[in-house]
Amino acid sequence: MNTTVSPNGTKKKKKLHFAWVILIGCCFLEGGSLGGVFDAGGVFFRPIITDPEMIAAGIQLHELALYITFYGLASIIALPLVGRWMPKIDNRLLLSVSMAMVCVALAAMSLYHHPWQWWISGAFFGLFGSFIFVMAAPVLINNWFQKRRGLALGIGMSCSGIGGAILAPAFAAIIDAVGWRTGYLYAALIIAVMTLPFCIFVFRYKPADMGLKPYGWTDEDERISQSIAKEKQALPGVPARKAIFTVPFICMFLFAGFVPFCGALNAQLPNHMGVIGFEPVTAATIISAVMVGNVTEKLIVGYLNDKIGVQFTMNLQLILVTLGFCGLIYTAYSGNHYLPLIYISAFLFGAQNSLISVSIPLMIRQLFGNKDYTKILAYARMGNGLIGAIWPSLIAMTFDITHMYVIAFTIGIGLMVASFLLSRLAYGQRKKLQWQDLPDDPEEAKRLRESKLASTL
Repeated sequence: MNTTVSPNGTKKKKKLHFAWVILIGCCFLEGGSLGGVFDAGGVFFRPIITDPEMIAAGIQLHELALYITFYGLASIIALPLVGRWMPKIDNRLLLSVSMAMVCVALAAMSLYHHPWQWWISGAFFGLFGSFIFVMAAPVLINNWFQKRRGLALGIGMSCSGIGGAILAPAFAAIIDAVGWRTGYLYAALIIAVMTLPFCIFVFRYKPADMGLKPYGWTDEDERISQSIAKEKQALPGVPARKAIFTVPFICMFLFAGFVPFCGALNAQLPNHMGVIGFEPVTAATIISAVMVGNVTEKLIVGYLNDKIGVQFTMNLQLILVTLGFCGLIYTAYSGNHYLPLIYISAFLFGAQNSLISVSIPLMIRQLFGNKDYTKILAYARMGNGLIGAIWPSLIAMTFDITHMYVIAFTIGIGLMVASFLLSRLAYGQRKKLQWQDLPDDPEEAKRLRESKLASTL
């Protein structure tokens, strides 16, 4: 704890700001939900499709993988509600119910015998997980951190990688010991223990709910906020109803739809490893390599976003993911199945996760301001559901036809190039966006537009 000197000369301890408790909760939430359900959940694919019972039933990978597609489609329904409900409903209740339903849907997979049953769980993941997987942590961290926001977001979102890195081999070992059906029950229990205590007891939507200011709040921020309140102005930025018809928003919508291709492929990497000859537990370690890259790169990304800006950092992420794809193609189809080189490629590929969880929220805030940040982020994330819904089945279908993933890796490279071009177009059109609720003074308006004022007061 830091100490401060009071006016009478005595030293007193400076209390830990509750923003850091929120961040710790977000770390466990990301590690257990996104890291456990999706990143580590990929280790269940191969045990299921190689189960004699499932083989006898004629279940193929692309049929099973459709549950991720139904997750994406259902999220289209839920995401607009996220933007409306998170500011209005006690987040402890909202996130607790959502997380509990996700765990129930995951545990129910232990009972399934037909692909359509997995699809139902996928729909539940979309309806309830939309509040959890990629919206809760960015919104909470954005609200609670005025200073170190990029770094805090990088730390919080990196924990999906830590969770995936730890839980993937753990789930693989559990499956090896007790089978995939009981494995789903253990997975649901572990995830519930990691996440629900924070959902129930910790999370608050914004500091004002506890009579606090965001971490790092300065006198200048207070002056701006009082000026806004005095003039009865809303927070500056582009209204959601206008933002969704702009070129930058369309670019972010497509960006948010293209990048999840990598996440869908990530879930099938253990199957890829099995195809090229590795045993199940070893195959699961590729998820750990991806997640180690995920964690490392998110921390670096969080730092770089604060230091050199969002645009340059995002370009670097796209380059790393592209190099990862190239490495996976080489190690799989050149005949050189050198495991350390596979791990390096997977490590680089791990940068994909921070694109959707760190860069997109920061880009949207930079482009559109704070006025309707949560709504615009939720609408942009619908691109994940609408476009991203086709990726799992498309990847699995190319595998069922060719029995390898080279086509999927090549598509991934193309999508990274397209994402770069979309980001350039979005920022090129940035000056055409019409922000509202700015002061009449041009210099003051410029300072406010470029300030790091928290998205909620």
